[in-house]
Amino acid sequence: MNLKKVFLYLLGVMSCISIAAQDDFGSILSADVTKKITKKLNINFEEEFRTRSDFSEIERFSHALEVSYKPFNFLKVGGVYNLINFNHEKRGWEIRHRYYFYATGNMEAGRFTFSLRERFQSTKRQGVVQTATRANPKLYLRSRLKADYNIRKSKFTPYASFELFNTLNDPQKNGINQWRCIAGTDYKLNKKNVLALYYRYTNYTDEEELDKHLFGIAYSFKF
Repeated sequence: MNLKKVFLYLLGVMSCISIAAQDDFGSILSADVTKKITKKLNINFEEEFRTRSDFSEIERFSHALEVSYKPFNFLKVGGVYNLINFNHEKRGWEIRHRYYFYATGNMEAGRFTFSLRERFQSTKRQGVVQTATRANPKLYLRSRLKADYNIRKSKFTPYASFELFNTLNDPQKNGINQWRCIAGTDYKLNKKNVLALYYRYTNYTDEEELDKHLFGIAYSFKF
């Protein structure tokens, strides 16, 4: 499959997502390195940079360390610590400490691979006091369904995913307060290097929060 066909595939996936003029647009740039410790155990380090306000303002940059383990071919579990430098729109720069644990199961069906990931996440905002209306740390259960398509004799692997964010300790009311769609493709440069291009849309139930459209580039190296 050539690049034109891959683009048309991604365009078809994204056609179900309406883009409103009042929404916010930004970008994500990331790079990560994965070291295989044993056949089933990996360590990964990632650097990420994001923009917002129609690409004109820095939103955050972060550093993440992950340890993952595959007890079975169809199951992957892991834990991550993420140090986030976040540019709050009202309070300026603040430090956030995030950790999460996840389990991902996958199933193959022809040339498709379907995966379901459940993730428990905790984010502590440094210097922010918990109140009757604001939790600190914030706890989430994030559920994601993803589909990858293996194109025969191609370096491209297109994918799409849908994710729900369910609050666990909201002082006012727990529930789903955002959902996210992603469509993109991996491009295998060689056995150790992969480049990903993707589009991400996040919808917030809070009417004061602008929905976000992000365009991302991610580079991965494995050794």
